[in-house]
Amino acid sequence: MTERPDQSPITSPRSERVRKVAALTGRSARRKQQRFRIEGPQAIRSLLTHRAELAVEVFTTARAAAAHPELTGLARDAGVPVREVEEQIIRAMVRENGPEGEPADGTGTADRTAGASATTSLVSPQGVLALGRLPAETVTDALIAIGNLPVGRPVTVVVLHEVRDPGNVGTLIRTADAAGADLVVLTRTCADPYAPKAVRAAVGSLFHLPVVTGAEITEVLDGLAEADVTAAATSGYAHSELFTAELPTRLAWILGNEAHGLDERTLAAAPLAVRIPLAGHAESLNVHTAATVCLFETLRRRQAGE
Repeated sequence: MTERPDQSPITSPRSERVRKVAALTGRSARRKQQRFRIEGPQAIRSLLTHRAELAVEVFTTARAAAAHPELTGLARDAGVPVREVEEQIIRAMVRENGPEGEPADGTGTADRTAGASATTSLVSPQGVLALGRLPAETVTDALIAIGNLPVGRPVTVVVLHEVRDPGNVGTLIRTADAAGADLVVLTRTCADPYAPKAVRAAVGSLFHLPVVTGAEITEVLDGLAEADVTAAATSGYAHSELFTAELPTRLAWILGNEAHGLDERTLAAAPLAVRIPLAGHAESLNVHTAATVCLFETLRRRQAGE
C-alpha cells in the first residue's frame, strides 16, 4: 500500500480517529477525507474480494473476527490492515448524525427511522467496519463507462435520475446486480451511492459492477444512443405493455424520482416507453418495485434468447 493508516490502538470512543470515521455519515466529510464507510461482514467481504484496491483499513471486534475469519485472510492477502477494537468503538464509529448537524444522507434531508433520534445508531455493523477510498468522480465518467460497454452483444444499463433517497439508491444497485446489469449510472441529482445508508442497502453489490456518478441526464442519453443502447422509461400512459413490447437486447432502463417519476423532458427524450400492467386498485408502483419488474423481465428474455 502507498499509505499507512495510524497504527496506534483506539481505546476511546471519543477519540479523534473515531470521530472522523463517524463523520463519514456526511457527504462533505466524505469528500474532505476522500473516504467512505463500509459496514457488516457481507459488504466488507465483497469489498475485499472484488475491489480490494479501495480498501484502506478494517476494524473488527474479537467476536466478529472469530465469527468471520475469512475477512482477516482476505485483508491480509490484499495488504489491508486489520485493527481489533472494542464493541463500543464500532458503535461510536457508526453514529448516524453528521458533523455540525449535517443530515445523515448528505443530500439536504435528514436520514430518519421512526422512533430513532439523529444521534442514535440505526443499524448494527455486526462488529466489523471498513474504510474505503472514495473513488474519483468526474463529469465524463459516465460517458467513458457507457463507451466501454461491450460491442455486438446484449447489455443492460440502469440509469438513476433524481433518486434522492440513499436507501433506494443502494437497493436499486443491489437489484441491478442481481439481474445481471452491466453498468449503473447515477445522474448528479441522485443521492450519493457512498453514503452509509446506500452502502448498507447495496449489501456488497456496490463492488460487484461498475457504478458511476455525476453526469447530466442529457449527456447520458446522448452517450447511450452513440453506444447503440436504447433508453427505456416506464410510464402509466405508455401505449406498449412491458410484457408484450419488443425490448432491444441493448437496453438502458431510466428510473426517476421516488415521488414524481421522470420529468416530461426525459420521458420525451427516451426512445422507448412501456407501461407495467396493474391488475388491482393500486395506481402505481414505487421506483424499486418498477425497476425489479423491468430488470427481471429483461433477464428472463435474455436467458430465453428472446
